Amino acid sequence: MACIAPVPVLSLLANPNSNRNTPETLTLTSTEQWLVSSLSSSPTAVSLGALHALSLKTGLCRRDTVLSHLLLHFPSPSSSLLLLRSLCSPPDSPFPFNSLLSFFSRSSFHLHTLELYSILRSLSVSIDPSTLPPLLRSATLTSCIAAGFDAHALAFKTGLTDRLPIATALIRFYFALGRPALSRCIFDRCRNRDSVLWNTTIVGFIRCREFDVARKLFDEMPPIDQNIASWNSMVDMYCNKMGDVEMARKVFDEMPKTDFVSWNAMISGYARVSDCNSARELFDNMPERDVLSWNALIACYVQNGFFAEGLQLFREMQGFDEVMPNKVTVTAVLPACGHLGALDLGRWIHGYIKRQCIAIDLQMSTALIDMYGRCGCIEDARKVFKQARKKDTFLFSTMIEVLSMHGMADEVFSVFNYMINEGIKPNDITMVGLLKACAHQGLVEEGLRWFNTMEEELGLSPKLEHYGCIVDLIGRAGKLNDAYELILNMPMEPSPVLWSSLLNACKIHGDVELAEKVARHLIELEPESCGNYVLMSNIYLTKRRWKDADGMRNLMKEKEIAKKPGCSSVEVRNQIYEFFAGDRNHPQCREIYEMLYRVAARLRYKPWRSSDLREKGGDMKHKHALIHHSEKLALAFGLISTEEGTTIRIIKNLRICEDCHLFMKLASACFGRKIDVCDLLSCVSSYIFCILFQA
Repeated sequence: MACIAPVPVLSLLANPNSNRNTPETLTLTSTEQWLVSSLSSSPTAVSLGALHALSLKTGLCRRDTVLSHLLLHFPSPSSSLLLLRSLCSPPDSPFPFNSLLSFFSRSSFHLHTLELYSILRSLSVSIDPSTLPPLLRSATLTSCIAAGFDAHALAFKTGLTDRLPIATALIRFYFALGRPALSRCIFDRCRNRDSVLWNTTIVGFIRCREFDVARKLFDEMPPIDQNIASWNSMVDMYCNKMGDVEMARKVFDEMPKTDFVSWNAMISGYARVSDCNSARELFDNMPERDVLSWNALIACYVQNGFFAEGLQLFREMQGFDEVMPNKVTVTAVLPACGHLGALDLGRWIHGYIKRQCIAIDLQMSTALIDMYGRCGCIEDARKVFKQARKKDTFLFSTMIEVLSMHGMADEVFSVFNYMINEGIKPNDITMVGLLKACAHQGLVEEGLRWFNTMEEELGLSPKLEHYGCIVDLIGRAGKLNDAYELILNMPMEPSPVLWSSLLNACKIHGDVELAEKVARHLIELEPESCGNYVLMSNIYLTKRRWKDADGMRNLMKEKEIAKKPGCSSVEVRNQIYEFFAGDRNHPQCREIYEMLYRVAARLRYKPWRSSDLREKGGDMKHKHALIHHSEKLALAFGLISTEEGTTIRIIKNLRICEDCHLFMKLASACFGRKIDVCDLLSCVSSYIFCILFQA
């Protein structure tokens, strides 16, 4: 920007008798115009001082235009206020004050706005309709009740309450105070209303959750004043405040004109009710899309567990040059990368954040830690954690959860102690991670100690999730009856997750009698869940109770309950590939099965006894099915599609069976590969190099 050179200005002040055509030789009006022009040209600090001196020398500093330009161009709000206080006699007009009030308020210098108003009142400067709106805006945003009341009293005294900008500002002020009745009173007293006044009042009642009043006002609004903002406020009210998407869609379809806001609000509304198909239909029908549209649909997919669809949409987004992924985009996509094990894409996103100089805030750091943790990259998660400038409860809790997921109990306690020493209070999520770490490592006494003292020492009353961790902890340790009694005596209703955890513990320890009791509770709570029947059937199979196992399977058939298909995903060259058990739909199907059989032969594979029994008594048909489990197919595809030494990361939607768990460990040792398998419950990282293979 152009700057006024300081030297000529200073020289003309030092030599006022110069013959040059300077302000000293001009008329007063011309000098004023020259000063205003010079001040409007973004002067440097030195030339600004010279211009200020010239205005003092010529007495023009009291002129409205000169003073307002001086005030606006001083380097800081404090220096502008200092200039005002230094005036021997204030200007008669409020114009300079109004200009500065408006500038301060627009620039979020709200405390300076209030201070300037105090100066204005102390100097007994008259006010006009432009004085009060910026003051009321700052009073609203700083919750300064005294300033707001004073402004209202002054407006009433001077008869300005009917002016629309002032009335609108007063309505906002009283809504912010939680006084909707006063806002309505001001609204009702306004004779002439414009669309801004109507919309401000409607939005105020929506924020106060007085939805019926807001809708009634909208219906009373003259059609000429009903603009797109009015309609959008109704769509937002039904979608995001009331959760009534059907009514929101009805309003949306009636809109004479729509914009990005209305389309995006509807997509977000469908996301809230998990209707991804309707959200996608709207998205596809949009005449134009902005980054918020893409973000809304990506978040819709990811929040509802459609991670592959979310990543695919993110890739589609990258094909449009006019739409750049922003902070919200990457924060929404990172959880999908974690759940699908898409480490390459996750790392690309991390690099994109750095290349675009996007500031990594707490939310983004938390998402990165979660992504790296789920993908098995603990070192990367640690690095993000250490580099986070600020750390809050959620960041610590996520790091603890990641370490717990990988069975690193000692490091969990270390991070937890660090958190306490930093003065950051743990929350319920923190304690879930801590108790999970105890469960994974079999630290029964340590886990029970934290559970029994968390309310006394941390002020956290145990929730359902904490009881679930303890049931898992003592169930793994074989204290099945204690776990059963704990569930029965809980202060809240037990969830199916707790009973399922105990049922799995019964399977591990072979307690069929207790398993039958637990299964009855589970089936009563979740009569349509296939997993409960399958798990109980497998428990019978391990005890060779074929008739009882068949009974559970037949019960499923009678109730028409289908077993949820196992699905495993693996990332290869930045793409996610999904496999189902016995899947033959992949273009490289032949090569995948050849590699799978080659691996099985090399490992001298025989079905793991427990898994063999679970497949209907171990007949050849079901023994053959074991080798075609989805995670084995994903492993075979990873082996033929990646270079030697590359880590293979597999994500499964169900619990991994013992047979596949052992298969992965042996394959890791035999092929010298790191194989990370993350199932429904936890991540299992096997990095076993066989000495014979290395030799």
